Parts: sequence; C-alpha cells; structure tokens
Amino acid sequence: MTLTAFLLERIAESEAAARRQLQGGGHGRPRHGADRTDDAVYRRDPADPVRVLAECRVRRELIVLADEATGLDETVDMEREAGSRHDSGVHYVGDRILRAMASLYEGHPDFRPTWRA
Repeated sequence: MTLTAFLLERIAESEAAARRQLQGGGHGRPRHGADRTDDAVYRRDPADPVRVLAECRVRRELIVLADEATGLDETVDMEREAGSRHDSGVHYVGDRILRAMASLYEGHPDFRPTWRA
C-alpha cells in the first residue's frame, strides 16, 4: 500500500462515518439538524459531520497539491541536473506534506514506520 492510498482510505473512513452521522445512523440524530454536506457556514465543533466532510475534501485537495509539488521538485532537480533526491535522503516537498498528514494515523495497523515525518 502506498502512502497516498493509505491516506485516501483514512479519508474515506472519515467520510463514511460523517455521512452515517448525517443520516442519523451514527450516535443518534444528525448534529445541529444538518442535512446538507455543502453547508458553507463555519462549524466550530470539530466533530460536526458537515465540518468533517469539508475537511475530507480539503485533505483530498492537499494530496493532489502534494503530488503537484513533488512534480515541480522533480522538474527543478532535472533542470539543475541535481539527480534524484531519493538518493540523497532529502524528501520532496509533496512527500513531506503527505508524511505530515499521515502522522495523525501513526497508531493505525497499516501505518508504516517509513512514513514518519
């Protein structure tokens, strides 16, 4: 399993739990009477399912941006004829972003020690 696949699975788990909660299948009825996932109102409660879904969308976007950042780093390295950063042990910016995101799940059974930030 890749680091990206690991993160996408964790995001999917959070999304599924939030959707169950919105549908009343979680711990009772939907919180704050929420019945929409596109609510643009700021939600203070970090457990609010609408906020969780919004955060999941942002985390997915961060994964895309991390991939783009790695691509830019690779392009710069080629232009400078610096060689691969993998050989030097210096991680690309995108990889560092993904590792930071994954650090939240360090206790998960699928987490790999090589993903530590």
